[in-house]
Amino acid sequence: MRLILLMQFVMCLATAGAQSLWDPSHLAYAKAHAQQPVLAAAISRLVGDADQALLAAAPSVMQKQTTAVSGDRHDYTSLSRYFWPDPTKPDGLPYVNRDGLSNPELDKYDRNRLSEMTSAVTTLSLAWYFTDREAYAQKATELLRTWFLNRATRMNPHLRYAQMVPGVNGGLGRCYGLIDSYSFVEMLSAVKLLEQSKAFTRRDAQQLKAWFAQFLQWMLTSEQGIEESRQANNHSVAYDVQLLSYALYMGNQQVARQLTDSFPSRRLQQQIAPDGSQPYELWRTLAFGYSEYNLQHCIDFCQLARQASTMPTLATLEKAADYLAQYLGKDVQAWPHQQISDWEGKQQELCRDLYRLWLLDGQREDYRRLVDQHLVKQFADRFFLLYYRPTVADQAFAAADVQLRFQMEQVRTARTKTPGTMPRSVNADGTLRMVGIGDWCSGFYPGLLWQMYQWTHDDFWRRQAVGETWHLQDNQWNASSHDLGFMMHIPFGTAWRLTGERSYRDVVVQAARTLTTRFDERVGCIRSWSWGTPERWRFAVIIDNMMNLELLFEASLLTGDQRLRQMAESHADKTLQNHFRPDGSSYHVVDYNPDDGSVIKRITHQGLADESVWSRGQAWGLYGFTMCYRYTRHSSYLEQAQRIADFFLNQHNLPADLIPYWDMRDPAIPQAPRDASAAAIIASGLYELATYSAPSLAARYRDTADRIIASLESAYQPQPRTMQGFLLLHSTGNYPAHDEIDVPISYADYYYLEALRRSQTMR
Repeated sequence: MRLILLMQFVMCLATAGAQSLWDPSHLAYAKAHAQQPVLAAAISRLVGDADQALLAAAPSVMQKQTTAVSGDRHDYTSLSRYFWPDPTKPDGLPYVNRDGLSNPELDKYDRNRLSEMTSAVTTLSLAWYFTDREAYAQKATELLRTWFLNRATRMNPHLRYAQMVPGVNGGLGRCYGLIDSYSFVEMLSAVKLLEQSKAFTRRDAQQLKAWFAQFLQWMLTSEQGIEESRQANNHSVAYDVQLLSYALYMGNQQVARQLTDSFPSRRLQQQIAPDGSQPYELWRTLAFGYSEYNLQHCIDFCQLARQASTMPTLATLEKAADYLAQYLGKDVQAWPHQQISDWEGKQQELCRDLYRLWLLDGQREDYRRLVDQHLVKQFADRFFLLYYRPTVADQAFAAADVQLRFQMEQVRTARTKTPGTMPRSVNADGTLRMVGIGDWCSGFYPGLLWQMYQWTHDDFWRRQAVGETWHLQDNQWNASSHDLGFMMHIPFGTAWRLTGERSYRDVVVQAARTLTTRFDERVGCIRSWSWGTPERWRFAVIIDNMMNLELLFEASLLTGDQRLRQMAESHADKTLQNHFRPDGSSYHVVDYNPDDGSVIKRITHQGLADESVWSRGQAWGLYGFTMCYRYTRHSSYLEQAQRIADFFLNQHNLPADLIPYWDMRDPAIPQAPRDASAAAIIASGLYELATYSAPSLAARYRDTADRIIASLESAYQPQPRTMQGFLLLHSTGNYPAHDEIDVPISYADYYYLEALRRSQTMR
């Protein structure tokens, strides 16, 4: 049977075949949309890696320090990874197994150089594909010629001395050594791209296929190859993947079909138990890692088989994935077997493989959801170029990654002059406007960093957020501000929710208790501003204060203190009663008589006029009452949020892009300034409101929010690494005071990222 397979392989050398781990249509899309933020990040990293590869000398088997017992330096030689000198023997021979611990003597042999070569060929070929720079193709071709083709440096096409154990079997290799060449699989996917370049000639292609024909013959007929094919663990699967890759590379669809037809019975059913566990991997000290490793090989096989249009059914393979997936996000102690190192790394590899399974079986949406929950999204990683299908939110967070890293640089510079401050907006002269920790906007910057961590799961953002959050801790006792919700719940409440560290919870609770000192029983509200003359107001309550109630609701849940909840509900009830006109529009300020709680007057402070409609005030109301409904399920709050939403949606002068003018009654419309911050707040509120509303309303709210986000994406973003690192242009702060008009503002950025996250999670 093996001789027949060999003859079929060799006879098909000249036949072009479709062979790749990568979906050609996905690569073509990525190339055509290379400027999208996710793809741009990955391509930038790829090009940087390729530039480094251009400078490196070509590896070859001639460079090893230890030659095989054959005496021929062209013979590939490697050390079995987990074997070490026996400390009880004077010469250390024979070496002994220390499973899971790699011997650094590997560097003396060929294995690491083989990996270096295949990695560089893959990187350079991809860089050529995405940039059309022929220098990358020329270097990749040089590496291939050096390793495989040139007589003076070529590797002999066998692995006779792979993974040998010093002192055992006369220096010959073991069957397990055939896995050393597994990286040829991805390399040949890259070679299929490289074949379209000028540098890689037809002669190169013919000679490389001839080399692989000899290599394949050795794998099929050698004692090591036959023994490897009989293994019951990941080695036999890796063996089949290599055979399939080489078959497809040489265009032999018949042999590829034979391999794919037998794969379910010969590999999947033999190695995967009914419960999805992989018994032949579970005895290892790295049992989770090897189970995932074998899963990875199986998925590679299926991806290659897809090219031959003979992909096996995935049911058994998905059992193995399901078995491992139940441990995602858990501590290593939850795993009932050994995993002595690299638990987090293997969990991330599993995430990537679950995503690849989702690509193969689009019905398994649960895999995609698990990936969303656990995959660390470092968008420059090559996975996001070769496999990942980014959402609108992914693209926005990738763009935010660039901007916020730039903003961190600007903040560090600004703090050399004004320590302990936070970024708020951009001054008229283009400089960064920094404010003290007592400013109502001080919590948005760390909040943004927590948003980045929540979406990407990248510990880099967690570390940045932690440092910035604790700058604000003294605000927990700041009784002079009604904005402790903005200042403290956004950073500390988010930190508590994402990390579960009690120190954050304690700050949230103390900040809430401090906020209650501004509550007046007779008025039934939290006082907003302490400044202002009696002629201006005696007990001002602004619509913005609805946002600070979340701090009280949350602290009540954390402590069981119902008084906190009652204060929040009282404030919401009085605001609903006194702040709104019959059409759902809001006054900015209601001035109460602190003696009896009666309304003195309704006015504005940041809107155009007392009877105008300040857009950000509408946004605060929409978001605030939706949030209150989340905590209380009082129907009056839901109905009020819907009235505010309907007022917004039914504005006759609402711009086509749905980004409102700063005041909806400004006679300067359509020349009046816009307010991207109001739009971002409204979009975020609408996504949540949709989850509580009847289907017809929910669809309208989500569609409106989607359109707002699309507008902010298309026309309200600065160029990368400009505008002091802010994310959105064209917000309006305090128009009557001629302050922060048509500028980026931190709270616009915060609610924009929140809206993006909700667009994906609140469905």
